[in-house]
Amino acid sequence: MRERNFRAVYLAGLWSRSGSSLAGVAVVWIVFASTGSALDVAYVAVVELAASILFSLPSGVWVDRYDRASLMVVADVTRAGVMAALGLSLLVFGFQLPVILAAMFSVAAASMLFQPAEQTILPRIVPAGRLADANGLNRSSRAIVGMVGSSLGGALVIIVGAALGVLYNSITFAVSALFLFTVYTALRQAGRKGTPSEVVRERHMGREIVEGLRWLIHEAPGLWELSVSALFFNFFVTLYGTFVVIFVVEVLHGTALVYGLFLAASTAGMALGSLLVGRTRTVRSAGRVWVIGYGIGGGLGLLALSQVTSPLLAFPIVFAYEVSLGIAGNTWLTAAQILVPSHVQGRYFALDGLLSWGVLPVAQITGALLIVAKGIDFTILVSGAGLLASGLLSMLGRNLWHLGVTGTPQT
Repeated sequence: MRERNFRAVYLAGLWSRSGSSLAGVAVVWIVFASTGSALDVAYVAVVELAASILFSLPSGVWVDRYDRASLMVVADVTRAGVMAALGLSLLVFGFQLPVILAAMFSVAAASMLFQPAEQTILPRIVPAGRLADANGLNRSSRAIVGMVGSSLGGALVIIVGAALGVLYNSITFAVSALFLFTVYTALRQAGRKGTPSEVVRERHMGREIVEGLRWLIHEAPGLWELSVSALFFNFFVTLYGTFVVIFVVEVLHGTALVYGLFLAASTAGMALGSLLVGRTRTVRSAGRVWVIGYGIGGGLGLLALSQVTSPLLAFPIVFAYEVSLGIAGNTWLTAAQILVPSHVQGRYFALDGLLSWGVLPVAQITGALLIVAKGIDFTILVSGAGLLASGLLSMLGRNLWHLGVTGTPQT
């Protein structure tokens, strides 16, 4: 936190996360309350996913082309403007589904520009030896703020209304943009831009995307194997993660309080796991930690969770499960930030994100069908078994298994 630029990025993330988690509840609430249609609620998720897929690869190219700090400011200003317009539209004209869908598409598109820019700006403002702590602090704090924001969102929507919740999100994006503008000006004053100026870039979108893909496959086979494994890991994790509320209600026979405590245990585990990476130096064995922590450890955790019916047993299991995933996730992120050359980092994170995001709707549909046919406990059993099997198979990837950061990063 003594690093001025990191502190600005950190506070910007907390502000925007607090608003987006609350607005997410507000938007879903106002759509369902106005139409009573689950299909209309699904449309919101569909347009957000479509924007993520459409803008994923182009955003990676833009992040490698242009100043990353300025792109983050542009993305936040765009999101602030869109959410302000949506909030005012709700207050003046009332509910209009096409307006909401257009706004959510625009916000998701801007977020796809923001995310790889943020992931690639951190290595330029934080010494390599502190990257794990920086990422851990970001991931854990935002998880906690997101949980609180989502929990309070319902109450605040009832008290002040959904439109004001949306307007609050526009304010948080604007505050985030102000913090990030200080990073942009500080880097310019120091003579350091948010993207390496020495790299000669070809101004052809398709060629640059192919160039990034070729680099990932041929120059970084371990990272390529990791991205492919993430596709399977995320598929099975999503089978469980999408339907947590059903597990708590139908298997644990829990109330809303039990559901909240279950989410709190999950968030605490993720936060702790993310923070442990900087202290344990897991980046030196990033591939092994990824396979064992995410695949094998996560699979065993879900298998155990599928066998319990008591909240007292479920809480420590889900806590340990999230600790394992938190360690694996932050280890991957930190190792990638150190290992991937700066001039292709944007495209790397965009390609990796596309693989991760692309599988989510398939997993959600599969999970819903499994629950209808066999129940939530069987679905979690399948999720755990599939994750464990994927982890064991990933151990065969020689390049992935030996992936890691050699030496000790300078602090």
